[in-house]
Order: sequence, then structure tokens, then C-alpha cells
Amino acid sequence: MTSIDHGVRKSWDRIEAWFEERLHRTPVRAATDQGWLRAIESRLGTALPTEVHDWWMLDRVRADYWIPGSFAPVDVEEALETREIWLQVAEEEGASFDANGEPEPRFLPSFLPIALSPGGDGLVVDLRLGDSYGAVLLWDHETWVLGVPLWDSVTSMLRDIAAALESGTPALLRHAAMGGTEKACVALVDEAGGLGWEAADH
Repeated sequence: MTSIDHGVRKSWDRIEAWFEERLHRTPVRAATDQGWLRAIESRLGTALPTEVHDWWMLDRVRADYWIPGSFAPVDVEEALETREIWLQVAEEEGASFDANGEPEPRFLPSFLPIALSPGGDGLVVDLRLGDSYGAVLLWDHETWVLGVPLWDSVTSMLRDIAAALESGTPALLRHAAMGGTEKACVALVDEAGGLGWEAADH
């Protein structure tokens, strides 16, 4: 069996089953194939985590804002377009330093978006070598400050969401416990069959 059987696919199947019973139908994000992902790796000059391959190869993934924090999955083309725009903005801003002489944060070539919010923020996979490789980070398009990862990986993101939906318990508990800026949140379905997330301490 491949990793998609053990991680990404299994968790997505749980999420999709929960959605089918409760939510209205929405457009889906385009899936891709292994060949195109290999071409992207060549273009980026770096390998993508296997689970990122698995994520973009999933079919029937809803393209609405079902990820905590109100993020919608994007297809590979939109991910690459967004990455290029954010890299261009970083280049145009140029290097700058804070009051302590430390470099200000910038969007890096080793960040790859996987989901976007209506306000222009993103969830990015960290492709830098090291402990954070494969982690899912929040990219705030205004502050540019990277904090504690929301999840250690795409797999842990999907597992966390699946568990929160099935049990009615909060998502993002680990992130919040580690001092992250995003609050743990619980899923709510509105009368129109849409999914939202509310801070767990409400």
C-alpha cells in the first residue's frame, strides 16, 4: 500500500463521509497526476513531501472554505500562481530590518500554498530542510510573520479535521497548546448546509 492509503486518503475519506451526510454540495478542486507533480518539483528545484503529492492527487476535494481558519483548498495551478505573486511582492519590498537589526520576514521560494482564505491569507507547506519540513504554516499577507505551525504535516491537518468533525471536539488543540496564535475551534453547520469554525472558548 502507498502512503495515500494510510494517511491522506484515509483521513479525506472520513472528512468526505461526514460532509456527504451534512453539507450542501459545492464545486470541487481539480486533482492532478504524479507526472505533473514531478514536473513541478523539477521547476521548484526541490522534492515535495509524499503527502503533498497525495493531497493534490485526491479527487472530489471540496473547493469551499472547510479548513479551520476559513481556508479553501486550491489546485496546483493556483498554488503556483499565488506563490509567484507572493515572491514578486517580497522582491519588490526588498530587504528590511526591524529595530533590533534582524531581517524582516519575507515569503520564501521554499513555501508552497495549498489553501487560501477570502481575505488573502494562505496555508503554506514549508519545504525548508529541517524540523519544519512538510509543516503547514499560516501565511498572513499583512504581517508576514510565521508562527507555530498549525499542523506538522498535511496528513496531521486532515487527521485533526476528521477527528474534530466526527467527535465534535476542537481542532487545532496542539497548535494552541504550543502557543500558536490561532485558537482551537469547533465545527458548526449552518441552516444552509455550510461549514464554519467557531473558537472553542465561546
